[in-house]
Amino acid sequence: MTAPHTLTAIALGLAVIALPARAEFPDKTVRIVVPYSAGGGTDIVARRLAERLTPRLKQSVVVDNRPGANGIIGTEYVVKSPPDGHTYVLVVNTHLLNPILYKKLPYDTFADLVGVTMVCQSPLVFVTQSEFPARNAVEFARHVKAKPDKYSYGSSENMTRLVGEMYNKYQHLDMVNVAYKGGAPLMTDVIGGVTTVGVTSVLTAKPFITAGKLRPLAVTGAQRTPALPNVPTMIESGMKDFEVYTSYSLYAPARTPKAALERMQKEIHEIVMAPDMKEILAEQAATPVAQPVDAFNEQVKKDFAFWQRLAKEVNLQAE
Repeated sequence: MTAPHTLTAIALGLAVIALPARAEFPDKTVRIVVPYSAGGGTDIVARRLAERLTPRLKQSVVVDNRPGANGIIGTEYVVKSPPDGHTYVLVVNTHLLNPILYKKLPYDTFADLVGVTMVCQSPLVFVTQSEFPARNAVEFARHVKAKPDKYSYGSSENMTRLVGEMYNKYQHLDMVNVAYKGGAPLMTDVIGGVTTVGVTSVLTAKPFITAGKLRPLAVTGAQRTPALPNVPTMIESGMKDFEVYTSYSLYAPARTPKAALERMQKEIHEIVMAPDMKEILAEQAATPVAQPVDAFNEQVKKDFAFWQRLAKEVNLQAE
């Protein structure tokens, strides 16, 4: 006859065996949503991350483009995704402008999302057709003033629209904005002369500049970028304090486990700080950041205050 304590031990053992093994993160495909069209700066960063994250996470990492409504469509998709650490959205600064410009969003920018890290940042560049008879931003402004109803500037989301309005304000221009769903279609129309000047990331514009299809007029960093060493800054062109950078930042649905966020941040930090990736980013004027989760979420608060002030200064209104 089996002793009672032996039966208890057997029962406990069976119970342990019956419990499902706790899955380690990640245990399925990881999705990075890009809420802009393919071929733009955000898409480029996302795909470089995805190809390097896949072997590190031992799971497929895919990029999912869901453009439209200044990034709102793709971001809403992520907000409504399960907060299990397998879905993220990679956005630029317009993510923090949307709650300033839209009274009603289908989500709460700060309550429904949690920051993972800023992957990298880069200055913006103003570009026009290579045949356009202006070599810099000051010469371009003279042409606009001579025929004020003829010219337009293109943007791919609210952040680049804000920077275009900054240029309008500094040069006392009234160029109309043409909105695009991403940097790639914007570049196509600038090359074709449909839109006169485009405001975009160096990541997006550089291949077309290198190919001779676009002419850079100015960059928005404090100093010239080694990626475009012959292109003056807006500050050099006489526009004091015209210093703006676009950042590529990763967010997850609120309530995503902190362990998943920290694992993603750690892997991204290792990737962007590796010499080969640093070199790739530097060629496109991008600087790696990848700060810790808590530090990034504190930075988000400061950045929001900055964009809020800037939007008010240029009287940026929702379209």
